[in-house]
Amino acid sequence: MVAQMYKHHLIDQFLESGDLLNSLSTALHNYLENKCRNEEFSGSVLVVKNNEKIFSAGVGLANREHLIKCTPETRFRIGSITKQFTSMAIMMLLEQKVLNERDELIKYFPNYTFGGNITIHHLLTHTSGIPNITQLQDFKRLMTEFNPLHLTTELIMKLPLDFQPGSQFKYSNSGYLLLAQLIEVVTGQTYAEFLAKNMLIPLLMNSTGPDHYRDIISQRASGYEMDNSRGVVNSAFIDMSIATGGGDLLSSTEDLYKWDQALSFNKLVTSDGMKRLFTDYGFGYGYGWFIKDELINNSSRKSVFHGGGIVGFKNKITRYLDDQVTIIVLNNLSTTDVDDISDHITKLIYQKI
Repeated sequence: MVAQMYKHHLIDQFLESGDLLNSLSTALHNYLENKCRNEEFSGSVLVVKNNEKIFSAGVGLANREHLIKCTPETRFRIGSITKQFTSMAIMMLLEQKVLNERDELIKYFPNYTFGGNITIHHLLTHTSGIPNITQLQDFKRLMTEFNPLHLTTELIMKLPLDFQPGSQFKYSNSGYLLLAQLIEVVTGQTYAEFLAKNMLIPLLMNSTGPDHYRDIISQRASGYEMDNSRGVVNSAFIDMSIATGGGDLLSSTEDLYKWDQALSFNKLVTSDGMKRLFTDYGFGYGYGWFIKDELINNSSRKSVFHGGGIVGFKNKITRYLDDQVTIIVLNNLSTTDVDDISDHITKLIYQKI
């Protein structure tokens, strides 16, 4: 049954030997099928090498009630992968001299008590000290309600800081909500409008945008969770307005391939801007991306990556810059270990290529 649900597309222009490509495809196919059969994965996977797709597949069901299969065109909530779109928007404004990363927030939010201590750079790098909104005691209530961005950021700006800005790293969705609000303040556009006009439409990313639950969105995946007694169940409800700028977008592996191309060919900002996004500012984090050196086949390789976990979904994008390898895993089962899956795919790729 799982094999019948499986759909994959290949572009076999990269490897000199078709046998190697077929071997990689078969290994990935079998691995993902097994994960799906054991309820450890349900989603879409894309592998890119030298800017060409060498593996693209949907496995499992995008909607279990209507038996709709996952495909490379299925739209998943990408969670915190959204942050790289927010950081790119900020970088575009930095290069246009609309903003400076050293600007203090008080310049844009004059009523913010800590606005004179926190800079744009602090928000981008999770070093602001602002508590993570998802850890608030009443977040489970908040996430079920419509929360306009300006009201959410007002709430965030009332919170006491966890530490002196710049002194520590502590992952915080709150900082990226403030960045989304900042984009609205300086451009006069909504966050969604700015992304659409300056990124999504120019890149023909027609399957990417905010996940508004009331909208009719074609090929949108449903999210699932694992219940100890009942097995797989529908995920809890969340109004994605609470995650604007930090985790509110939907996308597909096909669209994220276009995104990967834009990053590879500096389509949105200069090469210097790309370097700034992928610079480790002291805590293994750049602007919207984690950064680390990984030991693969006894050789150190630089990776930039980000996960995206949000109600009913678990995702990851990893880019090995020196080898021009990108692995994108989108998945609509919240208990999936996407780090393990991504790592296993990495090992398979480097064994084959």
